[in-house]
Amino acid sequence: MSENNTAVEQMSGTSKAADSIGQKFAKLILSIMPWAIVGTLLWAGIFVKPTAVIEEVIPPVINVRDNIFGLSHVDADIYMAVGNYGKVIISTDKGITWNNQITPTEAHLQDITSWDEKYSVAVGNDGVTLRTEDGGKTWVEVESPKSDTANKLLRVHSYPNGEAWAVGEMGMILQSTDYGKTWNQMREEEDVFMNDIVRVDDTTLYIAGEFGLIFKSTDNGKTWKDTQTDSPNSFTAVAFRTPQEGVVVGLGGSIVATQDGGETWTYIKPETSGMTEHLMDVDWSENTNQWIAVGNKGKWIKFSADLTQFDSRNLSDTDLTSHTELAIDGDGSFLSVGQTVGSMDIKSNAWTLFAD
Repeated sequence: MSENNTAVEQMSGTSKAADSIGQKFAKLILSIMPWAIVGTLLWAGIFVKPTAVIEEVIPPVINVRDNIFGLSHVDADIYMAVGNYGKVIISTDKGITWNNQITPTEAHLQDITSWDEKYSVAVGNDGVTLRTEDGGKTWVEVESPKSDTANKLLRVHSYPNGEAWAVGEMGMILQSTDYGKTWNQMREEEDVFMNDIVRVDDTTLYIAGEFGLIFKSTDNGKTWKDTQTDSPNSFTAVAFRTPQEGVVVGLGGSIVATQDGGETWTYIKPETSGMTEHLMDVDWSENTNQWIAVGNKGKWIKFSADLTQFDSRNLSDTDLTSHTELAIDGDGSFLSVGQTVGSMDIKSNAWTLFAD
């Protein structure tokens, strides 16, 4: 029995010794751990260089808040457009994608015109006039005649040999003959909006004005004759398919047309055309042999040259945005800009939205 007790005592002593060693080891680890953590953090602070991962957010070229007011079909698949806060954009794939260009102004730009891939002119609020000689890589602001009252320039069009015409507030009519470098005022100020201008031959120009007025010059802009039409509303755009046949459109769906070089103008009532929304631009489609006009609330209209067939419709069931200008290409479609940018197949009436 005593031998057994001795064995138990020896085992108990051994167990106590082991517990004592384990406790000492645990205490050692616990005492070292804070210093190990500090050392690890110190090493990381000295030798590990943190790398910030920043995901770049690239804003869309045409923001949802942008308004694109003016459009120019430069050549083939190339288009240029202008809008709010000095925005100028360019597309080389028929408007599907766009790239920004840098301009020296924050003024809203209302319109743009191009002679070729190098030379373009843009105009806008405060009488701002910009020009480029390198396809928009650089834009410079040039001087132009100003009124003491108001100076918004609304439309500009280019013609061969560096000629351009621009119109706007206070009866402003400007002409340039050197690709937009210099501008001359072609009529004294008058409290009337000149909203669009077109040259139809070497000496004849037409202007769409306020209050149902059309202005005509037969001496290359030296003198102007105004004609009061039957339209109760102001006009916004004018286009001619021949020197004799032209159309002017405007507010409230106004349409007037001439087939005798502006001697007489026929007013098309909204009840006849089916259009009551403001029309902002019009042009002739050679491919479909029709007049095409776009306007407010997603409305557009196509009608025949003899003014007997009218087809007024929406761009789509979902796009009810307003559009200010169009450019017709040679394949039976047109590009339209405004609150959205898209393309319409005139024959199938299919609207493709490019940017919103």
